[in-house]
Amino acid sequence: MAADLKTVLQKYNEKSVQDDDLDQEDKDVFLVSAQKCLESGEADAELLLREVSNKANEGFVREVGWDLLPVVAPFLAAGKAPRKVRQHCRGVLGVLAEVCKPKEFVLGILEMLEGLEDDNVFKALLPPLQRVLQRLTGKRAHCIGLTLTTLHSHLTEIPLPTKKQKPQDPEDETWRQFGVDMKDKHVGRLLDTTEALMEFVEPFVQMAKKDSTREAAMTKEELKDLEILRKELVKFLTRLFKYPLIYLNLEKLPVKKNEDKTQEANDTEAGQPNRCRLCAATTMSYLQALDPSFSRLLDLCDHYCGPPDMRVKRKTKTPGKQQQDGEDEEEKKEEEDGKEEASLLGLSCFSYLLFVENMCIDKIPAVLSHEFLGAIHIVLICEVLKKPHRPVIHKGLELTRKLLGNLEPFSLSYEILELQPFAVLPESLIHVLLKCPPKSLRKIAHDLLTAYIDKFDWRGRYMLLRGMMEKTGGHAGVMGLIVGKVKDQVDACLKEDPPSEWFTGNKLSELLRKILVLPDGATTDLLDNRDWIMPALNLLRYLVIRDKPDQNQTGVWTDWPDVEKGFLRQLRTGVNLSKSHFLEELKKTKLKHKNAKKPEVQMSIEVSGDKMPDMPYEQQIMVLESSMQMFSVIESLLGRITEVTETYRTGEKPQGKIYKRETDWKCADLHAAEDDPNAVYMTCPCCGEKTKMPEGFTPPKPGEELKQFDIELGPPDDDFKYL
Repeated sequence: MAADLKTVLQKYNEKSVQDDDLDQEDKDVFLVSAQKCLESGEADAELLLREVSNKANEGFVREVGWDLLPVVAPFLAAGKAPRKVRQHCRGVLGVLAEVCKPKEFVLGILEMLEGLEDDNVFKALLPPLQRVLQRLTGKRAHCIGLTLTTLHSHLTEIPLPTKKQKPQDPEDETWRQFGVDMKDKHVGRLLDTTEALMEFVEPFVQMAKKDSTREAAMTKEELKDLEILRKELVKFLTRLFKYPLIYLNLEKLPVKKNEDKTQEANDTEAGQPNRCRLCAATTMSYLQALDPSFSRLLDLCDHYCGPPDMRVKRKTKTPGKQQQDGEDEEEKKEEEDGKEEASLLGLSCFSYLLFVENMCIDKIPAVLSHEFLGAIHIVLICEVLKKPHRPVIHKGLELTRKLLGNLEPFSLSYEILELQPFAVLPESLIHVLLKCPPKSLRKIAHDLLTAYIDKFDWRGRYMLLRGMMEKTGGHAGVMGLIVGKVKDQVDACLKEDPPSEWFTGNKLSELLRKILVLPDGATTDLLDNRDWIMPALNLLRYLVIRDKPDQNQTGVWTDWPDVEKGFLRQLRTGVNLSKSHFLEELKKTKLKHKNAKKPEVQMSIEVSGDKMPDMPYEQQIMVLESSMQMFSVIESLLGRITEVTETYRTGEKPQGKIYKRETDWKCADLHAAEDDPNAVYMTCPCCGEKTKMPEGFTPPKPGEELKQFDIELGPPDDDFKYL
């Protein structure tokens, strides 16, 4: 085989060979011999490299390089050949990159990269591909752009890192290490490939970076090709933001506690090395070299993602201007390509690195206002928060927190809510509250929802809350959250002088009519709707205590007959029905347990319409008693509202005393020192402090259920300390 190889090369040695001069039989003999040399081992592989590198054989090698490439490439795979053979194969590819026809060789490598699964072969093909692209002359920007698209398509075939956390464990915070665990094979593949691509693209970034001195010596065609190259590189880098960087943890990693003090001192500022973050930092530095002010990417955010009425106006050609060489069509096509590549995810990751991680933040134009930056990112944030991946949601929330933190309360006008993205952001935050398991992310989303509402004027806050009510879809938890926000806004509004009309009078009455209503009247499932019934009662209690009838700032007393008839009366009936039902169920459960042959009986009950399978007896009792306690809390709130309204109506406290249960006491209601030997003391269910019982109270006997007893409540104003 080595002899055949030398024979063929000797035949064409030191001749100016063209493809037409080659005999097909000689070409086939050479390719077969080359393959056998690689299969034979290190010595013959070294011989092939030596012969290919021989200057005398350059003409022949140039013409067969296209066909030799698929012969050599498979031996680059790990396990296919020994390490030395793979090293010689890389040497052969390096020679081919220097002597072969550039465009032909580029196409040959790109053909091999399509559908390639082996990362070792992929990374081994990058250096010769880089070199042959550097050898291209004339217009090469489009060829480089095609190459970068093909390379990124290979990266997208690598799956995302596997999830370590259990879906049912919302407290698990291991997702923060998602994408930095080097033991995860997918993380290793993603980072190795991304780092190889960073190294591959570096010379082209240096070639395209801004240099006024060098550009002054270029021709018009060279400048145009250089500008196209910059656009292609920016497209590629934004693709890296879209995949895989946005799915990885790009934060500074905390210093490990078991590291020595020297290491801790060195890592105090930068944290532990995070390869994901290093890849992101390299990408940002490349962007900085291509466009130092970052104005182009912000322009992409504004043009493709921002609200229509706030987008930057593009320059348009006059209708009478004559088209030259199809330039208009070409520019239009380039703009559409840019729109496609300026993906929402990619730009979101770019903005996250810029504003949250403070990478190259000094390159942001200082003239851009916080309101403008928030406006152009609103669509990006809404898109990111819809994703199921926790690292993506985290980036969206942190970007929202940063942008909102730069805005002052009441700085946004209600008028911008006419633009759809601003009205949709609360829905996106609520989506995180409902769908995202980690408690830390849900807490951030809740805080951001409150902060976002507070950035608007009174009318804007009213429009946001009313719109959120209309789009809750009947979800009790979301409705309860909104009711709590309404109460906060009413409280803040009443502290103004004069109060705003948007949370008083008729406007507030419109909200109350949506809040103080039972979907199914007295038959409404109170357990299923408890998450909004309790906040609604708290809101109503606050209103009747805070707003006296003679003032009636909120307008609650104007609609009080409807509230009493349509909400409170039906709620009282519903509580009585529910208590009777659950009390009967509790008696049946205890009776079945008493009559059972075994110590524990496995049975099923229904709560809130859901069948609860096979619970132990103790758990069944706990569920039923918890439900009874919830009804008692509702009764307590109803009683307090009734007492306050009666006090206002009659001018004096109603006769008799209000009943409360021990489990309803608020901490410090009746705390007293143990200085009365004749008094009865019990343990406070809130904090465990000893509490003095009212006179006449008889402690329950062992096994006896605690009965209701009298506790006299203070005047309405005393409730403020509990609101």
